[in-house]
Amino acid sequence: MKTNKKLTAMAAMAAACVATHALGQTAYVRPAYQFPPPPEGSERQGIQVGDSPFYAAPVLGVGAGRDDNLFLSNTNETSTPFYVINPGLRLNARDANKVFQLGYNIQAGHYSDSEDDDYVDHTLRAQFDVAFDRRNFLRLGYEYLRGHDPRGHTDRPPAGEPDRFSHSVPSLTYAFGTPGAAGRLEAYASGARKRYLNNRETTAASDRDAPEVGGVFYWRVAPKTHALFEARRTELDYKSQASNLSGSEVRYYGGLSWEATAATTGTIKLGRLEKRFDRGHPDYSDLGWEAVVSWLPRSYSRLDLYGARTPIESTGLGSFILAQVAGVSWNHAWSSTLSTALDARYQKDYYQDFPRTDETVAVGLKVGYRIRRWLTLGFEYTHTQRDSNQRVYEYDKNFYLLSAAASM
Repeated sequence: MKTNKKLTAMAAMAAACVATHALGQTAYVRPAYQFPPPPEGSERQGIQVGDSPFYAAPVLGVGAGRDDNLFLSNTNETSTPFYVINPGLRLNARDANKVFQLGYNIQAGHYSDSEDDDYVDHTLRAQFDVAFDRRNFLRLGYEYLRGHDPRGHTDRPPAGEPDRFSHSVPSLTYAFGTPGAAGRLEAYASGARKRYLNNRETTAASDRDAPEVGGVFYWRVAPKTHALFEARRTELDYKSQASNLSGSEVRYYGGLSWEATAATTGTIKLGRLEKRFDRGHPDYSDLGWEAVVSWLPRSYSRLDLYGARTPIESTGLGSFILAQVAGVSWNHAWSSTLSTALDARYQKDYYQDFPRTDETVAVGLKVGYRIRRWLTLGFEYTHTQRDSNQRVYEYDKNFYLLSAAASM
């Protein structure tokens, strides 16, 4: 329990920087199902809402920084100060066999020297877990994002303002088997729906539905090691009649998931990746993989290695992008008040049916300083460089952010 408390505090401080910039691990590996554990000892859940089982916790983040290449441009770079505010609310309730979690936040950003790129994004996440008995679990989830693609971050022709969209994902997971059982089975389904709200001359072709179904079987081959087999299928239904990107993605993966010691965990999946098109493009199949390995040499220090070979949907060039990703992140709590997070990431993008190959390297540092139990100050710096076989797509970018985060 002591280890979990230290890691929870470290994660909270590492997250102090307001979420205006993404670097580091994306969830390439879908984690095995776990019923949400209760909060640690005296860890507060928030303020009880009357006599109900619900607890509410308001959160607030504010930040100021500078982006020296707002549009990821190779020439005529736009450098601008920016300011961001990020209020939100968490709501949760639990009993012995049910857990409800809800989070909502707004992020509003203002660019001093490029006001056309100001934005207001909304994020809603809800999750309801039920343990019917010690072997049967059900999770219902829903995510909604009213967000934007910053100008210059896609391959669509630039417009006078960012491309705004709504993205909703209802989901369901059923898990059968106790955590220590010889065999466990998970089945899942989701129904992503993305619609663009402006700049329709260039964004209408990106509207799509992406329902997904899949399953994973875990078989214990050692006390703390499971072999796994996963199959999943994603349908891609582009709503524009002019689009020829509709089709499906199919993955068949085998691999291992382990907890070799209390300090080492990991999941590695390797197998066949298929990308099929309804018309207009040839089908593609090749080797695919997903991996994450974590090492906790101390209760206050964590090292994560991750990688993947996965397709990314086109945003204007080619039929799709085959991405090879590798990265490392190190989170360390130097004391009960000071923590740091170091990230390094390499990504190589192979554009299919278009003569372009990109290599992107990003390195970053985050520092969190907790001056009160409820208040953390943060600093973030990220440098990103993209090289390409077509020079027009190359860029360098430096991003700086000072932030403060408050929560119950």
